[in-house]
Amino acid sequence: MLKKKAFKKILLSLSFLLIILIVHIFPDKNEEVNSITKTDDKINIIYLLDNNNYIARVNTILTSNNTIDRVKEIISILTIDSNKYIREGFTKIIPKNTKLIDCSLNDKLLKLNFSKELLNVDINNEEKMIEAIVYSMTNLADIEYVSIYVEGNILTNLPNSKKKLNTILDRKMGINKEFNINSINNTTKTTIYYLSKYKDYYYYVPVTKINNDNDLTKIEIIIKELTSSKMLNTNLISYLNNKTELLSYNETDNTLLLNFNDSILDLDTNNILEKVTYSINLSIKDNYDVKSVLYYVNDKIISTFAIN
Repeated sequence: MLKKKAFKKILLSLSFLLIILIVHIFPDKNEEVNSITKTDDKINIIYLLDNNNYIARVNTILTSNNTIDRVKEIISILTIDSNKYIREGFTKIIPKNTKLIDCSLNDKLLKLNFSKELLNVDINNEEKMIEAIVYSMTNLADIEYVSIYVEGNILTNLPNSKKKLNTILDRKMGINKEFNINSINNTTKTTIYYLSKYKDYYYYVPVTKINNDNDLTKIEIIIKELTSSKMLNTNLISYLNNKTELLSYNETDNTLLLNFNDSILDLDTNNILEKVTYSINLSIKDNYDVKSVLYYVNDKIISTFAIN
């Protein structure tokens, strides 16, 4: 069991303050590259069903400029039989002939009013459809919450299973959920981003782990899962060496400091692989309200990333 260990307090506190000072005085010219969400204005992230039956994070091109028009465009992309192109290896998930009757955005809450065809979703995909909609919408900067209506009535239950649905949804609902619980009390939800691959295209798959393991914090669970050998029998990939250990960590001033052993380093480059930092950073973004992540190896700073 991994316990919180203090940094070498004086040394790391001083180094952290120095790094913050340098960032503010001398902006990092590579900050755009290192930011995990900053892309071309026309490129956006949507969530589609992949060929392994996961809701997956996929790049797409949007032609719209304002948020509401982008919402309408994304819903069209997600709808079966629409004329919108999607990448090979992925499937649309909103039932065919579904129309977005209207939508509105106020104080980061997006209200989507669909036609009754939305209810024709297959029972095996009904929860995945809601996840795809919520995660696609909340990837837009102005949207944090989503409410779903059908013909003017708020959707409070899934169409087939009748499972209860919150009237206001956000990413805390989870995605591609996996349960490992012995009680419904004191559960922890932690969303972890794994890599997957279709032909030559790599993409990320978020999986929400729901368990009773309250001895571990979310960052400990993220690193534990990304170094786990349990993925060997799945289509999920992690490039994090299974000998990697999170020696210590600290959250301060909207920054998460992570201190690893040297197993996190790539042997060829003596640096941390981009695929590793993306998996960790995306996972942190869904679980922590921080603006940056600092990576240390044996108390030595390696890299800094903005979390937008």
